[in-house]
Amino acid sequence: TRRLLAPQTRRCAKERPAYAPSSSDDEGPSKEGGVTYKSTRSAKPVGPEDMGATAVYELDTEKEKDAQAIFERSQKIQEELRGKEDDKIYRGINNYQKYVKPKDTSMGNASSGMVRKGPIRAPEHLRATVRWDYQPDICKDYKETGFCGFGDSCKFLHDRSDYKHGWQIERELDEGRYGVNDEENYEVSSDEEDMPFKCFICRSSFKNPVVTK
Repeated sequence: TRRLLAPQTRRCAKERPAYAPSSSDDEGPSKEGGVTYKSTRSAKPVGPEDMGATAVYELDTEKEKDAQAIFERSQKIQEELRGKEDDKIYRGINNYQKYVKPKDTSMGNASSGMVRKGPIRAPEHLRATVRWDYQPDICKDYKETGFCGFGDSCKFLHDRSDYKHGWQIERELDEGRYGVNDEENYEVSSDEEDMPFKCFICRSSFKNPVVTK
């Protein structure tokens, strides 16, 4: 037997033409792009000195424009105008001259955070988050057996009431049966309860069940 050897293929690389500088390169100096950095010669890190540990919540109204600041300015103006005649100068809706000094009220007390009329200034170093649960799923174990191993820490709703789907309510409305026999549905006919068809836990038929009273 003869073996046919594949002929050796010869690859020839194309010769690249030599770079010929143009006349424009000879005329002017070559321009090369570069980036230079200048050190600050400081050992401190970039940013705040406390690395943001005392960051302030800046999404609420500014301190100079919130209700507490307006109330403080109003109190200061009232102290300056007390005992003087009306000079016919408009100082804003919150700074009308008051001839009767309120006492033992929220307007008469100091402008603290809690003893004041109007919105309370939000805390600076606290960001409150709220999660709305729009899907209150029902705990399957508690609904069917009345017991849940998670107890109060279960994230599902513990309720054994009967719920109807939307299509069931619509069908009863179309047939005219919705809300007709509500009282009969919640009546207990007798104290004797029939044994369930199958076990709620293992979903299998009963074998030698123990009947108790």
